[in-house]
Amino acid sequence: MGQKTTAQALRDQLMAPRAIERVHAMHALELELEESRANPVADELEAFTARGIPFYAPEDPDYREWVSKAVNYWERLHAEPHAHAPVPCMSAAKGRRGGAKHHS
Repeated sequence: MGQKTTAQALRDQLMAPRAIERVHAMHALELELEESRANPVADELEAFTARGIPFYAPEDPDYREWVSKAVNYWERLHAEPHAHAPVPCMSAAKGRRGGAKHHS
């Protein structure tokens, strides 16, 4: 596909009057899903994309909400990796120091 889509480009494509642009945007979401299986948002995005693109009505609040959800999923997939990482409880170095003291 070449270059990565941005959230704004995704929004623009999903709001585009030409159906092929909306299909390309949905395909970009599906490609991101395949590349991001480890991301906690992947299951939600898979359910979202499985429903397909709703009837195109750019002036309809429901369609605009759907586009916003798609963009939100995109942004969550591209959020900083540390935003999804669990907080560590203890480092190995602290564990070794604690063990050394105990054996002294």
